[in-house]
Amino acid sequence: MGPPLPPWAVLRCVRGMPIPSGVRAGAWTGWRIERELDAGVEQALASVAERALRCGARAGLEALVREALRMTGASGAAFYDGRVCVAEAGHGAPASLPARSRRRPMLVVWPERPAAPQAQVLARLTAFGALLLAAHSREQDAAARQARLLKTQRCLERRAANQEQRRSRAAHDLRTPLMVIKGYVDMMLKGTTGALTAPIQRYLERLKRSAEDQAAIIERRLAKPSGEGVEDLRPLLRTALIPTARNRRAVATALTLPDQPMAVPGPPEELALLVRTLARAVAASGAPSTVRVEGAGETGMWLLRVDLRGSNALPAKTVATLRHLTRRLRGSLSLPDETRNGLVVHLPVDDTVPVAPRRE
Repeated sequence: MGPPLPPWAVLRCVRGMPIPSGVRAGAWTGWRIERELDAGVEQALASVAERALRCGARAGLEALVREALRMTGASGAAFYDGRVCVAEAGHGAPASLPARSRRRPMLVVWPERPAAPQAQVLARLTAFGALLLAAHSREQDAAARQARLLKTQRCLERRAANQEQRRSRAAHDLRTPLMVIKGYVDMMLKGTTGALTAPIQRYLERLKRSAEDQAAIIERRLAKPSGEGVEDLRPLLRTALIPTARNRRAVATALTLPDQPMAVPGPPEELALLVRTLARAVAASGAPSTVRVEGAGETGMWLLRVDLRGSNALPAKTVATLRHLTRRLRGSLSLPDETRNGLVVHLPVDDTVPVAPRRE
């Protein structure tokens, strides 16, 4: 048996044209020719698909036109999307487009009029080209969306830079007069301006405390944002603590939360780990427990009180883990006296999160 027929030879044999010398036509029957033709088309489509996967749908369309030109042996080939030429290869141009190609994708070759086997090849290539054309449209939409996202990102970056400049300028403008006020108050309290009466000294000490409190508020409100924190810890507490169970036995837990959102600064992952550790400690006790969160007040800390009634003391390892987590969150952990079994977790308040006013 001779070597495999090239695609152009297969087409010539199918169309009844003579096979060039050197090719053993007797070894090729009609069904074998059709099978080799299908294999050639499949190989061409695989090559086009690989090209489109590596370089994009537009490159795949150009490769598709070149494969059509190679397999049909025509002078030129072009792929049209309606009246728009998407890709072209070869020489010359078609005299006129078929009427059916004016509204749908079509692969056209010239100048020969394709025979039946060539028409089948073109039909399969055209169907695959329509898929590549749809993929090319999606790529264009994705590229346009990416361009819009990049434009929006640059705009947000410029806005963030401007806000950072305004924040820094505002912090400087607010701290400067407070430093001057505090400096003069310190001088007066030290007796630089003369003796002070008791009421004047009391007024100056109150003025000094107010200036220090105002400086602390400015430092918290105008500090450089870290982008970390949880605006409301209450949903996490409800999910972790109600209900808690151990060995398929539910543990009664009374949870009391504040009306306002419980905003806490710090990495959300570490806050979630702290709450899960508390939930495991409550579940391990096996006794009814009470978890109550008290408002921050003037201390600037949330107080999360856990009361484990009628249970054993918490293991030292659990206490050490909770103490480590609270310190990482810039908080603290305190244990009650010996008459009660439980703990109190102190977590800082994120006062940069706006709180919605209460509805009466």
